[in-house]
Amino acid sequence: MTSIKREQVYEIADELLRQGIKPTQQNVRDRLGSGSLTTINKALNEWWSGLGQRLDAQASGYDLPEPVIKLASKIWTDAIAYANRASESKHKEADEERKKLTEELSTIDSKYTQQIVDLNTIISERNNEISKLKMELNQAVTNLGNERDQSYRAAKALMDAETKLKQSEAGVHNNEGLLEAQVRLKIQAEEIARLNAEVLRLSTENAQLKLK
Repeated sequence: MTSIKREQVYEIADELLRQGIKPTQQNVRDRLGSGSLTTINKALNEWWSGLGQRLDAQASGYDLPEPVIKLASKIWTDAIAYANRASESKHKEADEERKKLTEELSTIDSKYTQQIVDLNTIISERNNEISKLKMELNQAVTNLGNERDQSYRAAKALMDAETKLKQSEAGVHNNEGLLEAQVRLKIQAEEIARLNAEVLRLSTENAQLKLK
């Protein structure tokens, strides 16, 4: 702020005071015609700061009308009281804002703490499910190995039975005990049918296990 602008603010404030009007940012700016409210406020605060000393000096050694002195003193007292109230109001607002922020932080902290607990619970449940699935997979692999062994044994038994059947058929023509050979053939044929059915069952189960 230039010295000229500051002096202009001082002069307008003095003039308003002489007229019994309390100087404010707005009425000073209205008379000044232009200027930033922030700049005017700064100059006006300086004017208020020096007003007390000026009043004391004028009351002591200068001819200043008593009504003006009383009015200025009242405005000065009101200004100080207003400043104190404004300060108290700002402190109260700051305390309320601080309290509000503290409550919000507490709420946020509780919220995220619960979310962390819930997340840990979910992770623990997922880990348990994964462990269970691994056990089931291992058991399925073991069962599949057993089924393969059974299929192998059944297939081998079938091959052995077919070999015996062929041997029996070859020996029937040269064996005088034809009836006995026919009985054995019938038994072996039934065994082959049973083994074929068993192999088919095991193959079906094995295919179903692979699909899982």
